[in-house]
Amino acid sequence: MTAWNDLTDDEQTALKRMNRGPYPALSQDMAARLILLGMAVERPTGVGISRAGRELVIDYLIGAPEN
Repeated sequence: MTAWNDLTDDEQTALKRMNRGPYPALSQDMAARLILLGMAVERPTGVGISRAGRELVIDYLIGAPEN
């Protein structure tokens, strides 16, 4: 499982933005990387945050300790 600190600053920023809704500025390379990590999924409307990605962002925002 990917931990918050395993992500680059750009990946963290992308996930936080995706958690708020569509992120049209997401590059194809970043989208592919986040999909590979399981943090994003391909949807008919574009790439969106996955359940695992959302949980990781929420845990970070509420200050939950990392496992």
